[in-house]
Amino acid sequence: MLGTVLAGCADTSSGTTARNTEKVADAALGVGDYAEAARLYERATASAPRSVPALLGLGRAYGATGQFVRAQNALESALKVEPRNEQVLVELGHLQLEQMHPRDALEYYDKALKTDGRNKAALTGKGVALDYLSRHTEAQQVYQQALALYPTDFPLLSDYALSRVLSGNIGEGIRLMEQLLRDPSKGTTVRANMALAYALDGREADARAVMSGDMSGPDIDRTLAYYRLIRKDYLAGKPIGYMVFR
Repeated sequence: MLGTVLAGCADTSSGTTARNTEKVADAALGVGDYAEAARLYERATASAPRSVPALLGLGRAYGATGQFVRAQNALESALKVEPRNEQVLVELGHLQLEQMHPRDALEYYDKALKTDGRNKAALTGKGVALDYLSRHTEAQQVYQQALALYPTDFPLLSDYALSRVLSGNIGEGIRLMEQLLRDPSKGTTVRANMALAYALDGREADARAVMSGDMSGPDIDRTLAYYRLIRKDYLAGKPIGYMVFR
């Protein structure tokens, strides 16, 4: 009887230690110290190998450092514990997008949305994956569905604006981007999309001006040269999603 009690105490102590380690790892992940976060999540999963939060964090940390196989393995381990966990499914979708596998990403996002059709991250990711595949009409349907739920969400609006540009509605997309640029805290995040939109519209001087605060002159020249290639296919009516999101 005493041995059983002591074993129970040891299990509780181990679980508490793992949770404490996870909290420190979460903090490291939050500030972008991915190597330290991975090290701490590894320690947490060694103590609690079925901890979904620790496995999820480990997958995110590995993914952020480009260790995609290890990230996939960690996230799939989490999914074996909780097959319907939306966060894990969404993270697997993001991981596939990072590796330029939009069709695989769609499968994970759809699984997450079957569990919760209001999942904002899954809706956003699905829209991006569809735009990647140049399925812009479907992408915009997803964005509109999401914006009906989250009408002021900045990332959704930014991605929707880019989708409008890619589908040929350049003026409408640019107008929305120019409004988003006025956001004092997030506006600058839309600058890359604006530069592409201007370039597709043949406004290279405007595109150069948008990029000038973020890139060196030679980098801007290389980027504009690539945008000219995209614009050539764009004007010919060819799919360009894979060129934009590569």
